[in-house]
Amino acid sequence: MTIANTLQHGLSSLPSPFALIPSALSNRAIVAMFNQIFKGAISVGDLDFLENNWVLIKVTDINLSFALSLKNNTLIGGDDQQEYDLCISAKACHFLSMVAKQKDPDTLFFQRKIKMQGSTELGLYVKNFLDAFEVESHWFSYRTEQVLQRSYPLLEKLFCKKTK
Repeated sequence: MTIANTLQHGLSSLPSPFALIPSALSNRAIVAMFNQIFKGAISVGDLDFLENNWVLIKVTDINLSFALSLKNNTLIGGDDQQEYDLCISAKACHFLSMVAKQKDPDTLFFQRKIKMQGSTELGLYVKNFLDAFEVESHWFSYRTEQVLQRSYPLLEKLFCKKTK
């Protein structure tokens, strides 16, 4: 058994680390990171569609959910009890493969690996923003993407259980 398989087997029997961290704390950390990643996009108004709209993100297999909106040119967070306009949910593996650019978001959506419920219009805004977002033009985003690209094989083994 490889180290990754041992880790994956061991991790599957443990509770999600997000279950051990108060959701308010993890939500603040996630929102702070997103504010850095999307700093340039926020400053030029590319995320204005989030003003007065809430998007709930659920990572279903690791017990992580958080809500995002925009207020005064800053992303703000809510929790999974927040009334939302759009909910995007998927397993960690599918979000990981999307953000690491290993799989096309449209393919994941049409295969029902990533699910959207709520405002179709807001969902299209989110999708179009992510499709058009140029990671290379934002230092923090670019470095984050480089780390994801390099660590994807290990992360895939940890989060993406192969079914045979």
